[in-house]
Amino acid sequence: MTNNEVKGGVESRLPTVLVVALAMAGCGSDGGASGNGNLSVLIAAEETIVDGIQAGTGEENILDGFDVAFNRYIVTIGFVRMAQVDGSNPQSSNVVGVVDLTSLPTTLPQLDAFEKIATGQYTEFGFETPEPNAGVVNINSVPQEAIDTMVASGWSYIIEGTITQVSDGATKQFLIEADVPTVYSACAVEGREPGVNVSANSSVDITLHGDHIFFNGFPEEEGNVQRLAQWLWDVEDINGDDLLTQADFEAATDVGSLFPSPPEGVYELTGGPITPIEDAWDFIRAQLGTQGHIFGEGECEWSPL
Repeated sequence: MTNNEVKGGVESRLPTVLVVALAMAGCGSDGGASGNGNLSVLIAAEETIVDGIQAGTGEENILDGFDVAFNRYIVTIGFVRMAQVDGSNPQSSNVVGVVDLTSLPTTLPQLDAFEKIATGQYTEFGFETPEPNAGVVNINSVPQEAIDTMVASGWSYIIEGTITQVSDGATKQFLIEADVPTVYSACAVEGREPGVNVSANSSVDITLHGDHIFFNGFPEEEGNVQRLAQWLWDVEDINGDDLLTQADFEAATDVGSLFPSPPEGVYELTGGPITPIEDAWDFIRAQLGTQGHIFGEGECEWSPL
């Protein structure tokens, strides 16, 4: 991962396929090459977004006794960029879509396509979660009111969910409306050649991981991850409206208590897109800025816009 320090900038398993084909018909440059390959770019959300995250003792579970479910996970995503070795045959898309990753249809919707481009390995591949504008493509019937609000507010995310304390069934609702424009680049799957391979008919999955806000920091290796949710449960509902929102997260400034570091706890808050993390809102936005992957588990470097 790229370690960028920005105040205000913000894994896990194979995704449940929820996909948007982002293909690019004549939108890209082929660098002068007369290629004959086609690439569909698919947007996928992992199972955590569609099925939620359960309490338990497994490495994919929330370890401290909470279930989390997402009712909405709306994100703006696009501006796909890629190039072959040494920057040759650069391709780019200006398409940006708005998608609710909890409810894509079974039939995969297509946004755009790279067509008739040079075949072979594109070792540089990336995309963005940018601030939306009025020209965004509505992928799966996201309510227009939500899109208009995102455009007006510059939000790249609307995330709504429920956290449940399994010991007694008590619940809290949370709503994250956040501007987290991020560039993901140098995407690669471990053990494979970096980037994507373009053949006569090929595809790549862009994956967003919904469990990052429950990571115990910003680990370089997946094996170091613990998923914990006590911090979210402990955020106080300061205005008593039964919904945790930005104001509540910003007021949660006791970072040492919410995210205890060793030896009392397991959190490591350095190395993320925001340094230092001064409240729970910083933590949320920082984790949202690290979600981008390809082909499920392929890591991408990140950089706040």
